[in-house]
Amino acid sequence: MKRSALLGSLFGATALFAASACTPPEKLEDNKKEEAKAGEQAGGEKAATKEVEAKIARGTGPIAKVNGKMLDRGEFDRQMDRTEERFRRAGRDISSALEKRLKENMVRKLVDEELIRQRAEKEGVSVAADELQKRFEEHKKRFGSEEAFKSFLDRTKQTEADVKADLTKNLVREDLFAKLANLKEPSAADAKAYYDENKDKYKEREQVKASHVLLKVDKGATEEVKKEKFQKAQEVAAKAKKGEDFAALAKQFSEGPTAKRGGDLGKFQRGRMVKAFEEAAFSAKPGEVVGPVETQFGYHVIKVFEKTPERARTFDEVKDSIVTSLTARNKSKATREILANLKKDAEIEVLEPGVTLKPNPAQGLSPDVRGMPRPELRKVNKQGAEGAKK
Repeated sequence: MKRSALLGSLFGATALFAASACTPPEKLEDNKKEEAKAGEQAGGEKAATKEVEAKIARGTGPIAKVNGKMLDRGEFDRQMDRTEERFRRAGRDISSALEKRLKENMVRKLVDEELIRQRAEKEGVSVAADELQKRFEEHKKRFGSEEAFKSFLDRTKQTEADVKADLTKNLVREDLFAKLANLKEPSAADAKAYYDENKDKYKEREQVKASHVLLKVDKGATEEVKKEKFQKAQEVAAKAKKGEDFAALAKQFSEGPTAKRGGDLGKFQRGRMVKAFEEAAFSAKPGEVVGPVETQFGYHVIKVFEKTPERARTFDEVKDSIVTSLTARNKSKATREILANLKKDAEIEVLEPGVTLKPNPAQGLSPDVRGMPRPELRKVNKQGAEGAKK
């Protein structure tokens, strides 16, 4: 089945997040909360506690039956083993409550996959070999090198065939949902309506571009040491106010990591720096040197280079991002509805001991593909002042 550019943009970006019910290590905090909740529910009586703590052994036969099709245990066991290994590598014990949750997630995932496979077969949706190979090569590039990819395979005990099998499921899922959803790209009018209703989201707060020299004062330093640092900061401030090159002064005198780049902090908004530093920087005029300013990190000499007042970004500036956001929102809603309808019309019998598939708001949507690294969705600005950040 051919895929249009629109449908590719609708479903391609999130496909890799839909093929595993394994809860990755980055979600372990959620698991800890789940364990605590389960423990609270089980507390009170020793008998009840023992019942919860008793782990239910895995079954030996099929894990579920979906519209008459038995789901073999092999894939369930393989994925559960990998999931549990990831927790062990992270140094986390798997309690009975967490194990139960993992098993339920895995059964739910495999049931969803079978429902999708059956409907895709009915709709004539399949994946061409060249299409799969292209996706596979794109995926490998995300690791940066062949060695890194092989290391990932070794670490997760997978083969290239395993990865391709997961990618095939993703592609089938994308095409099937695209066909059933029949979504249209949001119009400019849709985007404008959203912009008008959410203008506060598109305000750029006041910013300053500044550099600083930090004279560190360690916690517990004597008054004599503090005095020496303060005097040195005064000397640096005097030199800067006389017009000496600020970057050169920072490289010579600053005692923080930004010294190597001349004390440059880049642009920052209110709330990014500690209060005293922030007030001094935002009160200064462009070109002005202020300080010494005392914070819990020591004494700062600050030079402000630019000030950008708060402003509202125009519709034209944010139109594309709004369209992308609306597209993702519509796709997510359609995906949930499609999965709900597939389940509503299906005959599903869970055979795995101790597992019941309660309603799930995500309708079986699950995280990354067996621990495959996720795309970097945002970069963290690491240019904050080492002594100025909160």
